[in-house]
Amino acid sequence: MGSYSLHGNQQDLDVRERQGTCTGEQVMAYLGTLAAQCTLDQITVVVLDNAPFHKGAKLREKIACWEEQGLYLRYLLPYAPFLNLIEGVWRQLKAILMPRRCSDSVGELRAALVTGLKVLGAKFI
Repeated sequence: MGSYSLHGNQQDLDVRERQGTCTGEQVMAYLGTLAAQCTLDQITVVVLDNAPFHKGAKLREKIACWEEQGLYLRYLLPYAPFLNLIEGVWRQLKAILMPRRCSDSVGELRAALVTGLKVLGAKFI
């Protein structure tokens, strides 16, 4: 799971390792981590796609609390992944840093992903 941030000319890639399928609870925990890092003097806007785990009822209940911390959620238009900046990061990771790779184990795949993400300057949170 990751977020790609733009701060003027500075770009930050933050990632969190998870096991299995992405769930609403995992997204909420990740957004909670981001909200805890926010400051009120500079708002943070997170742009999400329309995946079901980005729009659950429990997540919607937290929006007001996160906004009080300076974290605002906005959603892309449906069927517009090309507008999501992090999709370019994932494409670069898959196509350039890990092309045609077939790992012999999950551990080997994880190590390759970590190496590729580090090349991209990812911070693991």
